[in-house]
Amino acid sequence: MVRLSGQVNMGYLGYDDGQQSYGNFVDNDNSSTRARIQLFSSPNFDWRFEAIFEVEYQPLASNVVSQLDDRPEWSFDQGDIRKAEAAISNKSYGKLWLGQGSMASDGTAEVDKSGTTVIAYASVSDTAGGYFFRAPGGALSDVTVGDAFNDYDGLSRKFRIRYDTPTFGGFGVQVSYGYDWLVSDPKPMYDVAATYAGTFGDVEVASAVGLSRNDQNESTRFDGSFSALHKPSGISITVAAGEQDAAGPTGYYGYAKLGYEHAFFDAGSTAFSIDYYLGSDIANASSDSSSIGIAAVQNVDAANLKLWLLWRTYSYDEASLSFDRGQAIFGGALVKF
Repeated sequence: MVRLSGQVNMGYLGYDDGQQSYGNFVDNDNSSTRARIQLFSSPNFDWRFEAIFEVEYQPLASNVVSQLDDRPEWSFDQGDIRKAEAAISNKSYGKLWLGQGSMASDGTAEVDKSGTTVIAYASVSDTAGGYFFRAPGGALSDVTVGDAFNDYDGLSRKFRIRYDTPTFGGFGVQVSYGYDWLVSDPKPMYDVAATYAGTFGDVEVASAVGLSRNDQNESTRFDGSFSALHKPSGISITVAAGEQDAAGPTGYYGYAKLGYEHAFFDAGSTAFSIDYYLGSDIANASSDSSSIGIAAVQNVDAANLKLWLLWRTYSYDEASLSFDRGQAIFGGALVKF
């Protein structure tokens, strides 16, 4: 069986750095524009084979655009290949993956049942990560939003071998070993993750933790997240935290989110959320970063469409300097095919 699928996710990003305002049509890096082809063996066999090839295309991404560069890059290169992998699985023995794809720890900091992850989740710099903070006096600093905010979400996607155990009572374990195929002298990366998903009466819960080591930049990460949804009311809570031990100080953060989802309209449910991020020593020693975000998502089920809107602040301070606060307003739409 062959399946073709993908999504287009674009919008208008307005950003105020405390001195000047900017605006651009960009791709939403919270959930990028992408296309994939999947091949599956027959589901009637105990062992199942699948292969996936997935690419993204972002001429101008929401986490790249900045005060100094808002020019689209129309070329396609190796870094735009998200997945090129094959897997074999069995309900009793688990799943074995080989190729470019998610490491075991990918997503462990981003478990979220709020319904607004298309525009707001623990990786708060996906919206305006390329913009520079304004230093006292109004000059642009050399610190970007992406430098100051990080959810330390494992090892992302790499060329790896990965094994996922079967789930037992909702619990599962994943391990992987891989390399970054985009660097000239790749060094090993390896990780382990544990996940849980279950239902307790009217409450759905999901959680994950990950421990990862990246010999490429000699860093170790520990991260985790938890989310719970009360189905009758549509209220959800999400928390995430993580730290990275690398050259220099150990950076760490905490993230909390309150969500609400309800079917006000026949077209589809509407989700709202408010979140808060607080980090320390992420961009530099003795630095603090914080962000508040308010998001809304309207689902249009018949069209596989999500209409989304976000307002988010970014604050960054160092031991002896307080930088101007940035604000982003980001609105657009995601359509899946």
